[in-house]
Amino acid sequence: MPLSLLITLIAAVVLGLIALEVLSLALNEKHVAFRCETDMSLTEPDEVATLTYRVSNTAFWPIMFVGFSFLLNDGVEIREDDEWIRRHSAGGLFGGMYSFETCLMPHRVLKGRLHISFKTRGRHRPGKVYVETGDFLGFKTKVFSFDIPGSVVCTARALDEPLVSAALGGFLGDVSVRRFIMEDPSLILGYRDYTGAEPLKSISWLQTAKAGRLTVKNHDFTVDTDAAVLLDMENCSAETAERCLSLVRTVCDRLEEARIPYSVHSNGDLFELEKGVGRKHNFELQHRVGVSKFVKYGDIASAAERCAGRGFGRTGFIIVTPLAPSGFRAIESRLESISGLRPAVLCGEVPKDA
Repeated sequence: MPLSLLITLIAAVVLGLIALEVLSLALNEKHVAFRCETDMSLTEPDEVATLTYRVSNTAFWPIMFVGFSFLLNDGVEIREDDEWIRRHSAGGLFGGMYSFETCLMPHRVLKGRLHISFKTRGRHRPGKVYVETGDFLGFKTKVFSFDIPGSVVCTARALDEPLVSAALGGFLGDVSVRRFIMEDPSLILGYRDYTGAEPLKSISWLQTAKAGRLTVKNHDFTVDTDAAVLLDMENCSAETAERCLSLVRTVCDRLEEARIPYSVHSNGDLFELEKGVGRKHNFELQHRVGVSKFVKYGDIASAAERCAGRGFGRTGFIIVTPLAPSGFRAIESRLESISGLRPAVLCGEVPKDA
């Protein structure tokens, strides 16, 4: 090979490297696109959520070094195996930081995921992402960061305690029984012969005239019996407040399982939730429980009266209170007079043997 051609080739390579180095110094940071998101907006303590990420190189040249780190906020816990944590943990002062390194070819995309959970109730932001890019020759790096977009609401922890089950068991049994012993006059399944045991008001005189014998209406049973949950958000300790919110969540879970429509009323920042049942209704309730600061806005007597005003004679009432005040018997009596059932009362005070 002629010496002049060799020199030309070497010069071209050097110029090419210099051009790539200049481009990478100026533009690498702009050509690294990083996206991440969580797969849940509502979760519960210790439930595993997935944080997915996608890092891509939009340039026509390779980015020889891309490093990125997740710095998780307090209350967020990594849920990977020990080997994964050993390989990716940043260690030192950054106990909640997990790092990755890669090389990205032109227009390539790297996808991955990590699993996290939340320790406490509340609205959580997962944390921050730090992205580091290196120049083509590895002489210099640049770092940029951003908050992981979105937030996750962690609702209260459900309670599985004998005292709670005992308080709810009899009440839910009474409500369920009432659903099958109260006939609904608007729901007629058909007609049958009069046996003498039915009340005279159940006789259908039109059908009697057609059949030539006494005929009574065969009613379906009502499905309108419902429940109302009343939460007293009186000032109390943080531990008792958390337990009250857990009780509300547990009560509503039990009502959902029994498919009993329920409403929620409070004198604080849980506000009021209209009667309903099902996934959408429960999602709204759990979200409110999750973001609540347990702030009181009014007195419990007024909240109870609003609750009683929507009873319609068939509602069973469940009361959750930090500490039952001396005047609570009057509220219980008022609600019992509306529904005919003694309200179930659950106290948020932490049991002494807990």
